[in-house]
Amino acid sequence: MQNTSRNILLDILKIIAAILIIAVHCGFLFDYDKMAYHVTCNGWFRIPIPFFFCINGFFLFGVFQNNRIKTWAKRVGVLYTIWMLIFVYFWIIPVHENPIKTIPTLLFGFNHLWYLAALLLGGLLLYLIRKHSNTTLLVIAITLYLIGYTIQTLSNFAVFNTSPILAKLIDFPPIHRNFLFFALPFLSIGYVIHRTEFHLKFNKKKAVILLAISFLLLTAESLINYYINANASFNMSISFLLLGPILLITSFAFTLHSNINSKVLSSYSIALYLIHPLIIILILSFFELKSTPLAFLTIILSGIGSHLLILLNKKLKYIL
Repeated sequence: MQNTSRNILLDILKIIAAILIIAVHCGFLFDYDKMAYHVTCNGWFRIPIPFFFCINGFFLFGVFQNNRIKTWAKRVGVLYTIWMLIFVYFWIIPVHENPIKTIPTLLFGFNHLWYLAALLLGGLLLYLIRKHSNTTLLVIAITLYLIGYTIQTLSNFAVFNTSPILAKLIDFPPIHRNFLFFALPFLSIGYVIHRTEFHLKFNKKKAVILLAISFLLLTAESLINYYINANASFNMSISFLLLGPILLITSFAFTLHSNINSKVLSSYSIALYLIHPLIIILILSFFELKSTPLAFLTIILSGIGSHLLILLNKKLKYIL
């Protein structure tokens, strides 16, 4: 009998990454220790987004090769539209007296949905520049990311406080956390990894060493950021440029075979990411919880909600 088991490690890592994002949005450990909160929620637990973009860039290589960019763009666009409508109450009502204020939300996405907006535009831009050399793509990626990181740094250290208009612009998260300065860099890196088959050139030992080094670098960077400005929020860290791709490579260096449907596992990671803000809103509507208990309860209820979404998706097809 033919063995149909598949390596599901990447899908499991995606689920773990989605759980870490929930922890960040709940402020995990904020109610216990400020340093621990900063190192986790402003450091370790921020790696899922770069990791997700690297994964998407990796698989966009196949999309481009098979000329399925229109199908891919339609899928992401429809997903973005549906979930913007699901959360419409939360971004329309606060500004219903001034509809113009909805424009930034429509362009950049409500709350966590910025990821889908950035993924769509970043993926389309990568398609336009896909024929450039690997070196050129990596130079573009690193340069753009560093520009975004610089903008974030200028905001965190209130460099433009003497100019209220400029300070307000710099402090607007989508100025640095967007398709150009965040999504495209990691999409490009993931794309180059697949195009060069770089992920096949690492054995387990090399992968573990690089993973440990990049993790230590992120920890050190987080601690430095904490001691410099403990109140700042860090969506972007320099260490992500190494740790994001290394996590992707590690998922191929190690194998975890199972007959479990990898598509179902992948759906859970997507569902957890999409539904958890709604779960947080519902919990806080009925209970007053500190950050850490809120994180655990949200993860549990989001897991249940994700299962229901997957069942519903079998009927509607477009919600995941």
